[in-house]
Order: sequence, then structure tokens, then C-alpha cells
Amino acid sequence: MQNGADKKSRDGLPHKVPWVTRVTSHIPPGQFARYLMVGLWNTIFGYSVYALFTALLMPRLRFGYIVASVLSNLMSITVAYIGYKFFVFKTQGNYLAEWFRCILVYGSGVLPGLVVLPLLVEGLQHGLHLQRSAPYIAGAMVMGSTVIYSFFGHKHFSFRVPEDAAHDAATEKDAPIEDVVEGVIAEPPAGAGNKE
Repeated sequence: MQNGADKKSRDGLPHKVPWVTRVTSHIPPGQFARYLMVGLWNTIFGYSVYALFTALLMPRLRFGYIVASVLSNLMSITVAYIGYKFFVFKTQGNYLAEWFRCILVYGSGVLPGLVVLPLLVEGLQHGLHLQRSAPYIAGAMVMGSTVIYSFFGHKHFSFRVPEDAAHDAATEKDAPIEDVVEGVIAEPPAGAGNKE
């Protein structure tokens, strides 16, 4: 018999820390790995576009890296959306609604990044005397900070499907999923129908 610390999760990785098991127990096998693959590709794509726009805009605008960040984020969000929709979460339909929710999830992470980005650039330029490379290094630091946040945002908001909602309700009430689904189907809305 294996020791509890040696058990492997559904994704095949050993989980020795109980909170890791709690956090990952509701993620379908392989989904987070697919998310990381799309994320890796999108990080390379997004950072390349950011670097290109920064190189083009910095000679023309004092804060060209901020404009570059906004433009590259819009492009990389769209590319990420395509990968998440068809490869990671595999949802059907709802293209425009899911794309918009994807923008909201990323946007909620991008806005703090836009506040932090100039601070990091200035800090790198003045503290470490990195003049020309500061916007590139700061951009990479900001991009890397939102991976976990955006996964759960996309899983529970951008690409949420009704089955996830029913499962979440069942686990919150400690009721079997079938009871929750039957209750949703069988019970009329409050105030509808005959009153007894």
C-alpha cells in the first residue's frame, strides 16, 4: 500500500501538499497541462508582439511601452481565446460571449499590470540602470504574474458551462449532482405556478 504522500493526482503528478489536491481536484485530467501549453505559446506570441510594438513605438512615444502593452494584450487575448476555446476548455457555441468574458478576465489582470508596468520600468531604469532593456524586462515580469489567476477566471467565468454550475452547487451543499440537476429542472421559478 502506498503512503498518502506518494499518491498521484489525476494529472499524474505527486501531490504531497493537501491544499494542492483541494485546488486541483475539480480540474479535469490534463486540462491544466493543456492550459499551460496554450499559455506558453501565447506568452511567447504575446511577448514577441509586445517587444515588436515596444521597439516600434519607443522611438516615437515617451511611454510607447504602455501603448505596446495595450495593443499586444488585445492581440494575444484573441489568440489565447482561440486556444482555450478549442483545445483547453472545449466549449460549444457562445463565441462572442466567451471572447468578451475572456477579455474581461484578462482585462481585470491587465489593468493592475498597466499600473505596475511604469513603476517597474522606472525602478529598473533608475535602480539597476537598465535603460533600453527595462521595458522588456518589466513586460516579462508583468506577463508572468497572471497565470494561475487567469486559469481560474477562464475556467469559472469565460468558459463556464452549466454542468460546472450544477457541480459547484452540489459540492457546496454536499448533495449528489443528480439531486441538484433534478432540482433545477423540476422546481419552477420562485413565484411561478400555483400557491398552496
